[in-house]
Amino acid sequence: MKLKNKVAIVTGSSKGLGLIVVEQLLAKGTFVVGFSRNKTPIDHPNFEGYCLDIGNESAVTETFNNVIKKHNTIDIIINNAGFGDYHKLEETDSQLMRQMFETNVFGVFYLTKCAIPFMKKSQQGHIINISSIAGIVGIENMSVYNGTKFAVKGMSESLYKELRPHGIKVTCILPGSISTNFFDDFDGFTASNTMMNPTDVADSILYCLQSSATFHPVNLEIRPFHISKQ
Repeated sequence: MKLKNKVAIVTGSSKGLGLIVVEQLLAKGTFVVGFSRNKTPIDHPNFEGYCLDIGNESAVTETFNNVIKKHNTIDIIINNAGFGDYHKLEETDSQLMRQMFETNVFGVFYLTKCAIPFMKKSQQGHIINISSIAGIVGIENMSVYNGTKFAVKGMSESLYKELRPHGIKVTCILPGSISTNFFDDFDGFTASNTMMNPTDVADSILYCLQSSATFHPVNLEIRPFHISKQ
């Protein structure tokens, strides 16, 4: 897909990987709309930001409709918003679990459901869902987060088959640890140089978006590569 003059929505746009993806899309001439709880720190003529809870269906629907009224179409959805928690299952608050599923899973569902009819109408589009290595393998003390990311991967694989006949691509990105603020709320964890640079992960996302019409990356697993000095 040629990215110039395309319209993209990126969730979780205010920081971390989402913010870098927004910056890279803008550099390619894309019109970018950011959805996030907090204001996205970007001042660019081709960017517009909305503050909302991606886990609130009515807020997502209303905001998406406002985007369509302005741009008339949507070409790219990047479902990036999400958060995690590092606790044993019996120590996890049930309300926190609901919030995690609302953001990490239902948020993907709400926005994607809004976008599909417009992508079907134009017979093209690309939906990128950010899952995690935690969507492939279980991680100790992250069972709830694991559950949300397995859900995103499963939904993505099914959606790929549903939308392929309509010319719409669906790609699930499954990154390992990225050096962002994701770990700020994890006791005993900090971002480090053994983790992946978020710019490299963003590069991979743009590579998928710019792939040819006959090339479809369905699942992209990305791992840190750190060589220990002997």
